[in-house]
Amino acid sequence: MGAISKDEVALYDRQIRLWGMEAQTRLRSSSVCIMGITALSLETAKNLVLSGIGTLTLIDPHEITNDDLQVQYYFDESHIGRPRDHELAEQLRVLNPLVTIRVGERGQEISGFDVVIHVDAYMEAQHVASACRSAGVKFVAAGALGLFGFVFVDCGDRHEYAESTSGAEPSTTTCIAEYTSLSDSLTARVEESSVVRLRRKYPPLVFVFQGKCFHSLMAGVVDTEDELVRLVRSSLQSRSIPSNVVDHDIISRVAQSLGTEFVPCAAVVGGTLAQEVLKIITRKDMPINNWYTYDALKGDAITCTLKP
Repeated sequence: MGAISKDEVALYDRQIRLWGMEAQTRLRSSSVCIMGITALSLETAKNLVLSGIGTLTLIDPHEITNDDLQVQYYFDESHIGRPRDHELAEQLRVLNPLVTIRVGERGQEISGFDVVIHVDAYMEAQHVASACRSAGVKFVAAGALGLFGFVFVDCGDRHEYAESTSGAEPSTTTCIAEYTSLSDSLTARVEESSVVRLRRKYPPLVFVFQGKCFHSLMAGVVDTEDELVRLVRSSLQSRSIPSNVVDHDIISRVAQSLGTEFVPCAAVVGGTLAQEVLKIITRKDMPINNWYTYDALKGDAITCTLKP
């Protein structure tokens, strides 16, 4: 890919001033895949396209329904029955014609992507995460259930990034961060046994979402509070983590949100997800390592690390 044109410089002027021409060039040559079209991933896709990534591939052949119209502002009644990925691709091409937007297929080769984003399909998450690890592709999982959401980031065993300091003598330091695979994080034990200290170090919501992901090892669909309680307790017990670190109240509130999307919450989590993907690609600052949870009821956005 050639040098950035004058038109591109004019279009992306503000962000080039923020992170520099080298970072913008990395964005321009990047290839990102989003698996799963929801209110969350729509927000992420919009932000990535506006930032000027090179290629965006969308994968979600499910047909648009009336429910989609309530939470995805690019869809209207004329789109009902059409594949989500095809329709969103058309809408995003209008948003920024300089970005190549493609529609992919389930099971396609992932080695050509720089980052794969997997949204909401919890039962497939570990399989995709494992494939990305093997191919050396950065993997990000995310989901939003009503008023709650999460992001998980795996940049592999070695991720290089630049960290800048301001002041009288600004400087830039090259740093290395190590990440943990999704499967290892889901089974990671914690050294702390005190419930009070555990809650200070880890948001209880992270264990709820981990329990939801843990379900990918089992069969069926989690659609009741009792099933979610069982999965969360099972996940905690398998790692010798005290079960009362997660109050039944928070599991109940998440269970009430199963199968729902709340656009403002999806916008916050989707915006955060896009920000972390930009960090990964531009190598400016360290991406989340490795969990982020958002609780819209409390207004809490918390990050933590769960690794062996």
